[in-house]
Amino acid sequence: MTDCNRLLDGINSLTIYKKIADDEIIKILKNIFTADDNLPYLAELTEFLVNRAEEKHFSGNLFGNYIRHLIISDENIFTLLCENNKKVEGTSLYELAKADIRALTELSETDLTELPDSRFMMSAMETLMDYRPVESGKSDVSENLTLEDIIAFHRKNGCGDISVYRVFKYNSDKKALVGITHPDKITFDDLIGYTSQIEELRDNTLAFINNCPANNILLVGARGTGKSSSIKALINEYHTQGLRLVEITKEQIADLPDILKLLRPRGRKFIIYIDDLSFDENELQYKYMKSLLEGGSEGKPDNVLFYATSNRRHIIQEKWSDRNTASAVADIHTTDTMNEKLSLSDRFGITITYAKPTPQEYVKIAIGLARKNGITLPDEEIKQAALRWELNQKGMSGRTAKQFVENLLWEEKKKNGDK
Repeated sequence: MTDCNRLLDGINSLTIYKKIADDEIIKILKNIFTADDNLPYLAELTEFLVNRAEEKHFSGNLFGNYIRHLIISDENIFTLLCENNKKVEGTSLYELAKADIRALTELSETDLTELPDSRFMMSAMETLMDYRPVESGKSDVSENLTLEDIIAFHRKNGCGDISVYRVFKYNSDKKALVGITHPDKITFDDLIGYTSQIEELRDNTLAFINNCPANNILLVGARGTGKSSSIKALINEYHTQGLRLVEITKEQIADLPDILKLLRPRGRKFIIYIDDLSFDENELQYKYMKSLLEGGSEGKPDNVLFYATSNRRHIIQEKWSDRNTASAVADIHTTDTMNEKLSLSDRFGITITYAKPTPQEYVKIAIGLARKNGITLPDEEIKQAALRWELNQKGMSGRTAKQFVENLLWEEKKKNGDK
């Protein structure tokens, strides 16, 4: 029979990994150990573990795998130092962490078939000990998880949500990063054309990852030319090298002090990404962002860069009245106004232009995407269809070509289904 008191003592003695003691599964287990009627809690345990197994692709001993998952995903002072590649071996913190891992490892080895009253749900308990999920996949845990394994994992992947997600949004109300479970999977292989632009973007990002001087980047150009897709492809290519993306809205620029406070102590590299950045003349958020980009009193952390996209080269709206030179005094103020409105764009160290594709480039993109999607129609037939499609859409762009190919795939499927 399981030694409930010993396991409870181990849970209550946690120090560095103390947050794990507040996890839902631990609360259920404590109820099983102490309640007079255990069956409702055994049923709750079963439901909880099955749900997590299907989400996380756990198999085998679900309880053991879930406890190891909690260990490897915990964010605490020890795992943060590991993320920052600090030498923790031989320190007092290491010894405290080792004691916690010893207690949690013993907990993970609990035999569910020996829990109090488990005989009444023996079939369910046996299933939890040897579970086969509907969809198999790679789990983030291994059965023989040592403290050395944990240190190596966090040095390579980071800790907490940083180790799980590659793309984040910012929740202004909670002042917290929120991981995106299903980010865009686009890669550079999916992008056709704009070779020099992509190369410049990748080169600057690699310098950043390798702790060399790197610039904030402004990507400007027509709609649908692949500016945002290029940035998303960066994360998919380099996230294994420690790169993460934090996407914020223009309205969240005022939250940048809180965002930078979250990112500054982390041992990963972050691109703060703002899509479709532009300001009307009465919007003042640009002044704070300008200060952050260069020369402000609150320095930007070394592990952060800003990448933004915009449909216009001059991010802040200009009016013809800004250029009024009716008098010498007006000319002085005109210069001040123009310089102020150009200054934000100039603070991005690199500006990369994604021009609207020519008809030849548009057709090349359409044919390339068609081939990637297995369409075998002759080039000329794809060309003519792509040009007809563009006439009824919103102009020539990579986005229009992608939409054309998606429609072509459906037409091909319908045709084949009719045969």
